[in-house]
Amino acid sequence: MNIKYCKCCASLIEEERLEVLPNTSFCAPCAQKINPVKPRKGFMAFDHKTGGVLQVMSAEDYDKNKKYFIPNGSRSCVKNFSRSVCS
Repeated sequence: MNIKYCKCCASLIEEERLEVLPNTSFCAPCAQKINPVKPRKGFMAFDHKTGGVLQVMSAEDYDKNKKYFIPNGSRSCVKNFSRSVCS
């Protein structure tokens, strides 16, 4: 068991975090403040009736291209899920 303390707030760094990042010097909340993770957005793309692919992109790229994610008929997945996913 490796015990380390955060350089920023002096609290105990989580065991799980140390397992993944053994050389880290910051706890998860302080690391998020120092280097925030940008949100991602995505949508399901279907080439056929089955086997959709999740396309993940940055929030900026999603906003630039969302005009292309329009419903395609009454049974369109974009139409059925756009209210909950794209908003």
